[in-house]
Amino acid sequence: MTNVSTAFAVAKGLKKHHESRRVRVSLDLVDTAPYSPTTTKYGDVVYQKSLRYLQKANESNSDFESLLLQLSAECGVEYRVRKQTDILQDPHLREILQDVVARRVEIAPLLEPRYKTLGIRYACPTPDCGLADKHGIRNEYFGNQIKFQCPVHGSYQIDLENGDLKFLEFNTPLRGLIRCRLFAQDPVSSWVQIKGSDYAGFYAEQMVLRPLQGSCTPITVYTPLIMDWSGAKISKSLYVRPDAYEYLRLSNLSYLLNFREFCAAGFKIGTLYKLVEGWINEPKRLFRHYTIYQIHQELLQILNSERESLKEAKKSK
Repeated sequence: MTNVSTAFAVAKGLKKHHESRRVRVSLDLVDTAPYSPTTTKYGDVVYQKSLRYLQKANESNSDFESLLLQLSAECGVEYRVRKQTDILQDPHLREILQDVVARRVEIAPLLEPRYKTLGIRYACPTPDCGLADKHGIRNEYFGNQIKFQCPVHGSYQIDLENGDLKFLEFNTPLRGLIRCRLFAQDPVSSWVQIKGSDYAGFYAEQMVLRPLQGSCTPITVYTPLIMDWSGAKISKSLYVRPDAYEYLRLSNLSYLLNFREFCAAGFKIGTLYKLVEGWINEPKRLFRHYTIYQIHQELLQILNSERESLKEAKKSK
């Protein structure tokens, strides 16, 4: 919620200072992320099935839509939602992919130091299978053709020159690199990326800047990490273990763990937006991290201030 709220706060600022430009928030959903319970090993190779293949990516759509509608109304900025299929239909993608594959000996060790492979995946097309090599370890390359291996049904391939690219999946480092190149080649729009700070620093240098070799890159705003008491990133821990943070539930702080519980607890997205907008208006608050307890305290302060303002307004009437 904080990442999306930050995107709208940045967009509002850009809209204010560039009145002649159309400013819009684009939420790019990673519906090709793995569904953890399906991860399995065949020999030494890890295989998985994606949220998209299992049609689980739509389960949170209504939450995203509600969040976006409320933020758009709060700050007067329009938005759109894109899935990976939409991004994979970009006219520049084919050329970019062919270049990445041609430079795989150079790029792969930067993006995947452990395996030194490109994280290109393609779910097995056999009905009711959908397995994909997580790290692209068994992928074979023949010019612009990639041959994939299913441990159950054998090989299948795609032609990057003429094939349908919308079924491809990429791991996080490769996806980030491809997006940067797509944004840089957009002839119409100037892109500003909003990312969590776990993608900053050495990660950005190693995974994006080196492979781009000085190419034009979009501006990136890194948002504060929201951490637990130990310094672990809350959203990542929840992704890995959905049952994590039982102690927060026992402390009545579970409303900070997901959108539905946030709303059910009586909070409005506008309250969270005010907190995040403060980061943009006072940048020293943006370039740091927060524990979930600090977020809780600041939300309560804003909420109490709103209530006091409401009381004063009623008195004046």
